[in-house]
Amino acid sequence: MDNPKIRDVLKELGLSPARSRGQNFLKDDWLIQCLIKKIGHAAGSLTTNFLEIGPGLGALTRPLLVAGAKIIAVELDRGLAKNLNRLIYEYPGQLTILNRNILTVDPAELNITQVRLESETPFFLFGNLPYNISSPSLFWFLRHRRYFSGAVFMLQQELAHRLSAPPGNRNYGRLTVALSLWSRVNQVMTVPPSAFYPQPKVKSVVVRLTPTPPTEEPPITIEALGRFTLVAFGARRQTILNNLARTYSRKRATQALAELNLNPAARAETLPPTTLVALALTLSNFSNP
Repeated sequence: MDNPKIRDVLKELGLSPARSRGQNFLKDDWLIQCLIKKIGHAAGSLTTNFLEIGPGLGALTRPLLVAGAKIIAVELDRGLAKNLNRLIYEYPGQLTILNRNILTVDPAELNITQVRLESETPFFLFGNLPYNISSPSLFWFLRHRRYFSGAVFMLQQELAHRLSAPPGNRNYGRLTVALSLWSRVNQVMTVPPSAFYPQPKVKSVVVRLTPTPPTEEPPITIEALGRFTLVAFGARRQTILNNLARTYSRKRATQALAELNLNPAARAETLPPTTLVALALTLSNFSNP
């Protein structure tokens, strides 16, 4: 779908790309076909069950339906969601459209079951994520990871670099920590700005996420670690002791750091994920002052 075609379709629908939602529509047919192959490879098949976040005009949705996929598409924009209804009639029984914010969706309400047996056919998650909901959507995936065999997302390059940044790197943060503990992250391909309409100012990167096996998960919940890292990374220029003292008291924080032989003058972004887990658990074991 070329540039004028996308403009014409949006005009016909009475819509325009919403900057507030970071809407950029894929228009490069070659790249779309390449992405379909990448998604099929990651999912194991193009005829499996998919959940799509932000289908937009259906650039990825239609080719997958043609290949025989069954898709639940979650689209926040009412006009775009209404436009996708035509695909329901073209591919009966293959497409369900939800005019919802993905962050409010519980997979269980969609009759998606958690993967418990190897013989079960899990859903696969994919989407071209607008920048303003990218991080929340990634955390959403982690919270609901047991419903999916994996995910393929297109993200802005800056955010993609954060997903696998090492400790001490300026891109290392809360999202990095959570993803490294509960999933494996692989960068699949880079997408130039020219592949979109309207054209963004930055490159995009396609990443593949595979949930960590349950036996390899840390002994803490995502929610508990999230609350801890929110405090630990609260002020990036502050030491880990000063950040923790604001919530846990200086005495309690000092005790926890000493028990793990951690330098109280260190900063959270220099500590590896497993150390942060240990620190969170140690603090939770201390009684309140």
